[in-house]
Amino acid sequence: MEPASAFTGGEAWDSVGEAARRAGMSREGYSRRFRKHHGVPPHAFGLQERLNEARLLLRAGEPIAAVAADTGFTDQSHLGRCFRRAFGVTPGRYRAS
Repeated sequence: MEPASAFTGGEAWDSVGEAARRAGMSREGYSRRFRKHHGVPPHAFGLQERLNEARLLLRAGEPIAAVAADTGFTDQSHLGRCFRRAFGVTPGRYRAS
């Protein structure tokens, strides 16, 4: 089983329940196995993947609102809160640096 594959490819950042269903496992079993294999819960892994993608898009000069939408955040504020918590800087400052 490759649990990280649930968060990559065409349907990135699926729900844990959907990923578990595709893997033929219960949600709880999937989460336990994922955490054991990757060291973080599936949700945290998915969030980090989305934030890494956001960093790439910001570096490419994409507008923050577009980055938020493209990476699955509810809005620009949601991206900003998560981004600052993870990287210690706002998306705007990151892009300017």
